[in-house]
Amino acid sequence: MEASNRTLATLIVSLLCCGLVSTSFAEANSSETYIAGQYVAASPRAELSSEASARQRAYEVAAANPGTFVVRGQGNSMFPLYTSGTLLVVKPTPFEKLARGMSVVFRKDNCSVAHVLVAKAGKSWRTAGLNNRRHDYLSVDETSVLGIVVAAFTPIEGASVALR
Repeated sequence: MEASNRTLATLIVSLLCCGLVSTSFAEANSSETYIAGQYVAASPRAELSSEASARQRAYEVAAANPGTFVVRGQGNSMFPLYTSGTLLVVKPTPFEKLARGMSVVFRKDNCSVAHVLVAKAGKSWRTAGLNNRRHDYLSVDETSVLGIVVAAFTPIEGASVALR
């Protein structure tokens, strides 16, 4: 009787683990493509590192890609993809090469804004911040887009901790 209870318990634990693994895999897979319901597959994920390392890496990537430039994001509209303070490497890109899911930097009311491309709307694009409740009310056109985000580096603070 005790052996069959142990076998049953082992079977239940195995099934639960399989369920958790498959659920985790599905969540990880969908989080690669969508954040807050927005398609972001063409947007680079931010690399985490120290302030000095993030700055160095951002400028190395920019130097290796002529025409690119580095900007520091401010605000939470692109959270959780990019937090405030993330260094974005931006590459000027022809308007016709833009695609849904890319993060772009554009000019709006004399400010630079980084948001994700949501949908083509005639000769312009609709954009949205991932942490905003609605899409942007103004579409961006060829004259307002400065470029696409090709790399992102988020500086982190605090002591280093070794994990095994």
